[in-house]
Amino acid sequence: AAVKAEIFGFDYGSIHIEGGFASAEDLIKTASGETGHGSVPEDVRVAMAIAREAYSKSKLPLLIDVVSDHFFGKMYVGRMLSSGREFLAEYVRRWADIKTLTAYLRIRIAGLPIEDFKRFFIEGGHIDRAEYRTFEALELDGIPARLVFSPYGKPLADAVSRLVHENSFQPLSGLTNVILEDFLRQNIYISFGLEVVLAYAFLVWRELRAVGAIIRMRRAKIDREKIIERVYYGEL
Repeated sequence: AAVKAEIFGFDYGSIHIEGGFASAEDLIKTASGETGHGSVPEDVRVAMAIAREAYSKSKLPLLIDVVSDHFFGKMYVGRMLSSGREFLAEYVRRWADIKTLTAYLRIRIAGLPIEDFKRFFIEGGHIDRAEYRTFEALELDGIPARLVFSPYGKPLADAVSRLVHENSFQPLSGLTNVILEDFLRQNIYISFGLEVVLAYAFLVWRELRAVGAIIRMRRAKIDREKIIERVYYGEL
């Protein structure tokens, strides 16, 4: 976010999330290319520099997201998989698949070199590099047929098919929320443990996100039935 704020000239300080190692001020300075800010961890500093580099070559903001997701994912997936808890491992595998597939489709649609995807691939998901290599020989409308055989089956294939034919990421975004949410919902009935805490926190976050989206849609005067439909199908 700090890199985007520096590049596109908006205020980062107001959206800074407290609780990390680095202050908003130091992140802003690092995003601008300054060095030597001790509170910014080295891996974060490297990620920010590469995000700027990727954007400067392509001029496409999506590569900033792809780079950020890659560096965060490398840390996130590694820690979750090494936790020894199958609940956390399965959750992060699904998260990695969502981020990786979305990045791949965005890169293909934007016509960017596939090397950008390979460089920033997030390891650890159920859909591995070998499967993505088979996608390279396919047109976009041929990919859904391959995804039928993934752990997410026909629902994922249908969402990607709609993306290809309707040029909308909304169906895929809605499904990926469901992929994570349904898994977490299974854990809210556990009496004790980290599982139920994470499940509860995620569902509260989803509820707050839905309320915010409903308020924005009402202000935009979107039809009430359409709002209800989007809430029901998890497309917020």
